[in-house]
Amino acid sequence: MHTLARPPVREARLNGQARLRAFTLIELLTVIGIIAILAAITFGVVKGVNERAAISQAKVELASLSLALESYKGQYGDYPRSGTSATLESTASATNQAGKFFNALLGKLGPTGVAIDRKAFVEVSRLNLSSTTALPKPGDTTSMDNAFIDPWGRFYIYAYGAGWTTYRLLSVGPDGKMGDSFNSTTGIVTSASVDGADNIYANK
Repeated sequence: MHTLARPPVREARLNGQARLRAFTLIELLTVIGIIAILAAITFGVVKGVNERAAISQAKVELASLSLALESYKGQYGDYPRSGTSATLESTASATNQAGKFFNALLGKLGPTGVAIDRKAFVEVSRLNLSSTTALPKPGDTTSMDNAFIDPWGRFYIYAYGAGWTTYRLLSVGPDGKMGDSFNSTTGIVTSASVDGADNIYANK
Protein backbone atom coordinates (compact mmCIF):
# COMPACT_ATOMS: atom_id res chain seq x y z
CA MET A 1 0.00 0.00 0.00
CA HIS A 2 1.38 3.34 -0.99
CA THR A 3 1.43 6.08 1.70
CA LEU A 4 1.63 9.65 0.64
CA ALA A 5 4.45 11.64 2.31
CA ARG A 6 3.75 15.06 3.86
CA PRO A 7 4.40 17.85 1.41
CA PRO A 8 7.71 19.58 2.18
CA VAL A 9 5.96 22.94 2.62
CA ARG A 10 3.52 21.58 5.25
CA GLU A 11 6.37 19.82 7.09
CA ALA A 12 8.31 23.07 7.28
CA ARG A 13 5.20 24.90 8.53
CA LEU A 14 4.62 22.34 11.31
CA ASN A 15 8.25 22.53 12.40
CA GLY A 16 8.04 26.32 12.46
CA GLN A 17 4.88 26.20 14.59
CA ALA A 18 6.59 23.86 17.07
CA ARG A 19 9.56 26.20 17.32
CA LEU A 20 7.17 29.14 17.74
CA ARG A 21 5.34 27.40 20.62
CA ALA A 22 8.64 26.61 22.36
CA PHE A 23 9.86 30.18 21.95
CA THR A 24 6.58 31.58 23.32
CA LEU A 25 6.91 29.47 26.51
CA ILE A 26 10.49 30.64 27.09
CA GLU A 27 9.40 34.21 26.42
CA LEU A 28 6.54 33.86 28.91
CA LEU A 29 8.88 32.54 31.62
CA THR A 30 11.27 35.39 30.92
CA VAL A 31 8.49 37.97 31.25
CA ILE A 32 7.33 36.38 34.53
CA GLY A 33 10.88 36.53 35.84
CA ILE A 34 11.21 40.20 34.89
CA ILE A 35 7.87 41.02 36.53
CA ALA A 36 8.97 39.25 39.72
CA ILE A 37 12.22 41.24 39.81
CA LEU A 38 10.42 44.53 39.20
CA ALA A 39 7.85 43.69 41.89
CA ALA A 40 10.62 42.98 44.41
CA ILE A 41 12.36 46.25 43.55
CA THR A 42 9.09 48.19 43.79
CA PHE A 43 8.26 46.58 47.15
CA GLY A 44 11.68 47.53 48.49
CA VAL A 45 11.33 51.12 47.29
CA VAL A 46 7.81 51.49 48.73
CA LYS A 47 8.90 49.96 52.03
CA GLY A 48 11.83 52.36 52.21
CA VAL A 49 9.60 55.35 51.45
CA ASN A 50 7.05 54.28 54.06
CA GLU A 51 9.77 53.78 56.68
CA ARG A 52 11.27 57.20 56.02
CA ALA A 53 7.80 58.74 56.28
CA ALA A 54 7.21 56.97 59.61
CA ILE A 55 10.57 58.18 60.96
CA SER A 56 9.75 61.75 59.92
CA GLN A 57 6.34 61.47 61.59
CA ALA A 58 7.93 60.18 64.79
CA LYS A 59 10.37 63.10 64.84
CA VAL A 60 7.55 65.62 64.42
CA GLU A 61 5.48 64.00 67.18
CA LEU A 62 8.45 63.80 69.54
CA ALA A 63 9.13 67.50 68.94
CA SER A 64 5.50 68.27 69.78
CA LEU A 65 5.62 66.20 72.97
CA SER A 66 8.92 67.80 73.92
CA LEU A 67 7.39 71.28 73.59
CA ALA A 68 4.47 70.11 75.73
CA LEU A 69 6.94 68.94 78.40
CA GLU A 70 8.63 72.33 78.43
CA SER A 71 5.24 74.01 78.83
CA TYR A 72 4.47 71.58 81.66
CA LYS A 73 7.74 72.43 83.39
CA GLY A 74 7.07 76.13 82.94
CA GLN A 75 3.70 75.67 84.64
CA TYR A 76 4.70 73.35 87.50
CA GLY A 77 8.44 73.90 87.89
CA ASP A 78 9.44 70.34 86.98
CA TYR A 79 8.85 67.60 84.46
CA PRO A 80 6.42 64.80 85.35
CA ARG A 81 8.18 61.93 87.09
CA SER A 82 7.71 58.54 85.54
CA GLY A 83 8.32 56.58 88.71
CA THR A 84 10.52 54.07 86.91
CA SER A 85 14.19 53.15 86.94
CA ALA A 86 16.66 54.12 84.25
CA THR A 87 15.94 50.87 82.41
CA LEU A 88 13.62 51.89 79.61
CA GLU A 89 11.98 49.12 77.66
CA SER A 90 8.73 48.43 75.86
CA THR A 91 7.56 46.05 78.57
CA ALA A 92 4.77 45.90 81.13
CA SER A 93 6.66 48.40 83.29
CA ALA A 94 6.71 50.80 80.36
CA THR A 95 2.90 50.69 80.25
CA ASN A 96 2.68 52.44 83.61
CA GLN A 97 5.21 55.12 82.76
CA ALA A 98 3.56 55.72 79.38
CA GLY A 99 0.21 56.12 81.15
CA LYS A 100 1.66 58.59 83.64
CA PHE A 101 3.25 60.56 80.83
CA PHE A 102 -0.07 60.69 78.99
CA ASN A 103 -2.06 61.73 82.07
CA ALA A 104 0.46 64.42 83.00
CA LEU A 105 0.36 66.06 79.58
CA LEU A 106 -3.44 65.98 79.70
CA GLY A 107 -3.28 67.99 82.93
CA LYS A 108 -4.35 65.23 85.32
CA LEU A 109 -1.07 64.50 87.14
CA GLY A 110 1.35 66.87 88.82
CA PRO A 111 5.13 66.35 88.67
CA THR A 112 5.21 64.03 91.69
CA GLY A 113 2.09 62.10 90.73
CA VAL A 114 -0.45 64.13 92.69
CA ALA A 115 -3.85 64.25 91.03
CA ILE A 116 -4.72 67.61 89.45
CA ASP A 117 -7.36 68.81 87.02
CA ARG A 118 -5.82 71.49 84.82
CA LYS A 119 -5.50 72.32 81.16
CA ALA A 120 -4.01 69.85 78.70
CA PHE A 121 -0.62 70.61 77.18
CA VAL A 122 -1.24 68.61 74.00
CA GLU A 123 -4.04 68.25 71.50
CA VAL A 124 -4.71 64.52 71.50
CA SER A 125 -6.40 64.59 68.09
CA ARG A 126 -2.98 65.31 66.53
CA LEU A 127 -1.37 62.18 68.03
CA ASN A 128 -1.97 58.46 67.90
CA LEU A 129 -3.29 56.92 71.12
CA SER A 130 -3.33 53.36 72.38
CA SER A 131 -7.04 53.89 73.11
CA THR A 132 -9.45 56.36 71.57
CA THR A 133 -11.89 56.20 74.48
CA ALA A 134 -9.92 55.81 77.73
CA LEU A 135 -9.19 59.40 78.72
CA PRO A 136 -7.87 60.13 82.24
CA LYS A 137 -10.43 61.09 84.87
CA PRO A 138 -9.81 63.96 87.27
CA GLY A 139 -8.40 62.68 90.56
CA ASP A 140 -7.76 59.16 89.28
CA THR A 141 -4.04 58.47 89.57
CA THR A 142 -4.33 54.71 89.10
CA SER A 143 -5.93 54.60 85.65
CA MET A 144 -3.14 54.37 83.09
CA ASP A 145 -5.21 52.95 80.25
CA ASN A 146 -4.02 55.28 77.53
CA ALA A 147 -0.73 56.39 76.07
CA PHE A 148 0.85 58.12 73.10
CA ILE A 149 2.02 55.63 70.50
CA ASP A 150 4.53 56.01 67.68
CA PRO A 151 3.96 55.29 63.95
CA TRP A 152 4.82 51.62 64.55
CA GLY A 153 2.12 51.23 67.20
CA ARG A 154 4.47 51.18 70.21
CA PHE A 155 4.56 53.43 73.26
CA TYR A 156 6.64 56.54 73.13
CA ILE A 157 9.00 55.84 76.01
CA TYR A 158 9.31 58.52 78.67
CA ALA A 159 11.30 58.56 81.90
CA TYR A 160 12.26 61.21 84.37
CA GLY A 161 13.36 60.78 87.95
CA ALA A 162 14.20 63.00 90.89
CA GLY A 163 17.67 64.47 90.42
CA TRP A 164 17.80 63.80 86.69
CA THR A 165 19.26 66.64 84.68
CA THR A 166 16.73 66.06 81.89
CA TYR A 167 14.03 63.66 80.78
CA ARG A 168 14.32 60.82 78.27
CA LEU A 169 11.70 60.71 75.54
CA LEU A 170 12.03 58.46 72.52
CA SER A 171 10.61 56.01 70.04
CA VAL A 172 12.37 52.67 69.76
CA GLY A 173 12.11 53.07 65.99
CA PRO A 174 11.34 50.63 63.18
CA ASP A 175 12.92 47.53 64.73
CA GLY A 176 11.25 47.97 68.14
CA LYS A 177 14.46 47.35 70.08
CA MET A 178 15.63 49.43 73.01
CA GLY A 179 19.24 48.82 73.89
CA ASP A 180 20.71 52.05 75.25
CA SER A 181 21.83 52.33 78.86
CA PHE A 182 21.10 55.29 81.13
CA ASN A 183 22.72 56.71 84.23
CA SER A 184 20.31 55.95 87.09
CA THR A 185 20.85 59.31 88.81
CA THR A 186 21.05 61.68 85.85
CA GLY A 187 19.17 59.94 83.02
CA ILE A 188 22.02 60.65 80.63
CA VAL A 189 22.67 58.02 77.96
CA THR A 190 25.87 56.29 79.06
CA SER A 191 26.21 53.71 76.31
CA ALA A 192 24.52 53.01 73.02
CA SER A 193 24.01 49.55 71.58
CA VAL A 194 23.53 48.18 68.08
CA ASP A 195 19.94 47.30 69.02
CA GLY A 196 19.29 50.95 69.81
CA ALA A 197 20.85 52.29 66.63
CA ASP A 198 17.51 53.34 65.15
CA ASN A 199 16.04 54.78 68.37
CA ILE A 200 14.61 58.25 67.76
CA TYR A 201 15.16 60.68 70.64
CA ALA A 202 13.40 63.93 71.43
CA ASN A 203 16.60 64.86 73.25
CA LYS A 204 19.84 63.05 73.97
